[in-house]
Amino acid sequence: MIALAEPRTAKVRPHCNLMTITPTMALNWLDNANTNNRTVSDSYVKRLARDMTAGRWRLTHEGIAFDPHGVLLDGQHRLWAIVTADRPVEMHVFFNIPPEALPTINVGRARSLADQLRLGQQHGQVTTRHTSTLKAMLGGMSGPLAMTPLEASDALGRHAVAVEFAINALPRGKRICNATTRGVIARAYYSTDQKRLMEFGEMLSTGVVPNSDAVAVILLRQYLYNNGGNANHLLRERYAKMERALAAFLKDEPITRLMPTKQELFPLPEEAKA
Repeated sequence: MIALAEPRTAKVRPHCNLMTITPTMALNWLDNANTNNRTVSDSYVKRLARDMTAGRWRLTHEGIAFDPHGVLLDGQHRLWAIVTADRPVEMHVFFNIPPEALPTINVGRARSLADQLRLGQQHGQVTTRHTSTLKAMLGGMSGPLAMTPLEASDALGRHAVAVEFAINALPRGKRICNATTRGVIARAYYSTDQKRLMEFGEMLSTGVVPNSDAVAVILLRQYLYNNGGNANHLLRERYAKMERALAAFLKDEPITRLMPTKQELFPLPEEAKA
């Protein structure tokens, strides 16, 4: 049935109820009241569902909204996430929202992931360098990982020291010191000599390579300068070549050509355990 808080004949007045929405309720509303919403983003639904499944979901002022005729105006992704997670979730449900208010819903300036983590006040002065490095580190060979703010907060809590180390190791140089190269450094923080990692970062970012045996740094620097772009396949190639160059540097391996590695060379602690 279409969601109605009161008979259609009653005076239209917006109001809100705090409700526990079950998967059955959510699916019923999606089947019968979701008549004119935007296309569903499956990846976004899955991210929200992961928060619900992991118990990270938090009650906020945002929720579900219906117009006076019980038509869903806002919240379809949250409802699909409840169905996907297959567990009840407490949310605010707004009724009798006038349809003419729809053009003003979800039109505010979106907060970046760094903005959201700073507002949470759990990790200090988080910047886009922190969040982009974190996503590249966690995504690994597959490319930057898409996360909800709650997932990112949990992950930064585990890896804050490694992320900060990577930012300090590669402080400058747009083509050189980017999220991908920092993500590899953050991974390597757990399993390699940190002094050698800092030396690698200094050579890579400045271009000053005092040791002629560190040819891997020179090859990587040339590659990074000549190959920009943020397409996913380019990010994956950049990551794989960064790992190969770093591994060769750490082993004093005199490579003559920089080829991308085909497997993860610097697993995170949780990956190594798995």
